[in-house]
Amino acid sequence: MIVVVAFGVVGAVLATLLRPGVGSIDRDTRTEGDARLAAAVLEEAPSLGVYALSVAEVTPQGTRIATVGAPLDGTVEIGSVTKPITGMLLADAMDRGELSPDTTLGEIFDLGDAASADITVEELARHRSGLPRLPFSLQGLMDSYRWLLFARNPYRDSPADVVEDVRSSSVGDKDPEYSNLGFAVLGHALAEVSGHDYPELVRTRLAEPLGLENFHVPAPGQGGAAPNAVQGRESSGRAQQAWDDAGYAPAGGIRADAASMATLLDALLAGTAPGAEAVQPVADFDDDNRIGAGWLTTELDGREITWHNGQTGGFSTWVGLDRARGTAIFISGATTRDLAPAGQQLLLRAGQDANERDDDKLDDGKLNHVSGGGR
Repeated sequence: MIVVVAFGVVGAVLATLLRPGVGSIDRDTRTEGDARLAAAVLEEAPSLGVYALSVAEVTPQGTRIATVGAPLDGTVEIGSVTKPITGMLLADAMDRGELSPDTTLGEIFDLGDAASADITVEELARHRSGLPRLPFSLQGLMDSYRWLLFARNPYRDSPADVVEDVRSSSVGDKDPEYSNLGFAVLGHALAEVSGHDYPELVRTRLAEPLGLENFHVPAPGQGGAAPNAVQGRESSGRAQQAWDDAGYAPAGGIRADAASMATLLDALLAGTAPGAEAVQPVADFDDDNRIGAGWLTTELDGREITWHNGQTGGFSTWVGLDRARGTAIFISGATTRDLAPAGQQLLLRAGQDANERDDDKLDDGKLNHVSGGGR
């Protein structure tokens, strides 16, 4: 009875907190950057429960960026879009000869006779490790309640905590199973073999070579500290504490601005980004998607789209690339509403004039099959 009442109270609280509130962005909200792109994203994004937007478009004609309700260099939490970036770091590490697809976790960490010792980095990158989405613990359950009730960061793990959770986790079948734990330990495995920690790996192997000025993994407790850090919010408008732990950083900890994401996507389309081969689909993931190293590939309106989404306590993010056409879209907002439909519409319209955009408008009913888990 106590448990039922407790869940009833939590449900009532959530029903109030998650209701879209007033103060959302609209056409009168200040925009920065490309005015046409800002107008396009306002047209496609939800009309309520969104408090800031950051968007980048890459086409063969060049790149455009814009923000709504945020500075042009405002950084957002890209959430699980970090996972395919960790996949790029894996591909880069293989190019450097630091490991191979068959390298096991037991070769990198002291896991003893744990079942997880035999998991390979390739299995981790394809969500085929058999590890759970997240480990279960009473502390984790309490942290989830802190997030739901008080908007606090539910992730407070260290890299050592992640390795210990992997050591103690049971390993299931090697069927595709989305795993935050798997990508977290993959990132720390890459850090271990490189001699750097994960934030340093992101900085030295991606951000610096590509000139990404606002693209980093913040230190724990510092995610929202920078002057250009956009405040994350739920769809209700409630401010969320930054999700900036060290343990799960490789699964969802990067902050970036629109310009940095535009540069990264442009380099991916050109094949010049470190680890760019991570986008190549090599295995089935589900009925609608194939997977590379973290990157998902699906068909959208007759086109092959490479994509990933991300969700944190206060941000929703989607990135997509149409590699055949040389176009890409990044969209992120201070909201818990799904921005994938808006991102997909913008990608279909990228590089087109107004008449072509009307012709290529995607029916909302066709968007439902393109969905995936996110942190």
